Amino acid sequence: LTLFLSGRPSSDSLPLGAEPRVDVSRLDLRVGRILNVRCHPLAEGLSIQEVDVGERAPRRVVSKLGGKTQPEELQGGLAVLLCNVKARKVRGVVSQARLLCCSASDDCTEPLAPPTSSTPGDRVTFLNYPGDPDRELQSKQKVWELLQPDLQVDGRGVANYKGCRFEVKGKGLCRAPSFTNCTIR
Repeated sequence: LTLFLSGRPSSDSLPLGAEPRVDVSRLDLRVGRILNVRCHPLAEGLSIQEVDVGERAPRRVVSKLGGKTQPEELQGGLAVLLCNVKARKVRGVVSQARLLCCSASDDCTEPLAPPTSSTPGDRVTFLNYPGDPDRELQSKQKVWELLQPDLQVDGRGVANYKGCRFEVKGKGLCRAPSFTNCTIR
């Protein structure tokens, strides 16, 4: 009898030596509303955001914003966040999620934008990769590191994973505000 957890076989049910499937469905990508933004007191170039992702309390997120994006421009806006990362300290401040950004270069980034009709907590899904996300990504499996190179913005500014678009069901596609043909990190 094979046990299933979150739509995937449990590690106990996998054949010896088999690796769990690594695809974008394992990421818990959600829409968040940035409630507050301030510069990190101990690190130039980092900012701290308080983000509503549809939970009881907002999450604190530490991000590196590059180039033309000013922290105050983010306040009140919607963004896409990776929510099933392990909380970790970044220069003394605990970060509880990852803000997804489109990146044309190290100093030229902008937050990935969900559809304007989205609400905090809406899940970003992928038609060709159904399934529930992991409860928490395990650092030893390096899921984010394996998937990130295939997260791209196409020539129309639409975010995708291996050609499959980032979508908030019934509300639309996630896009880069101004970039095309770039990476998502």
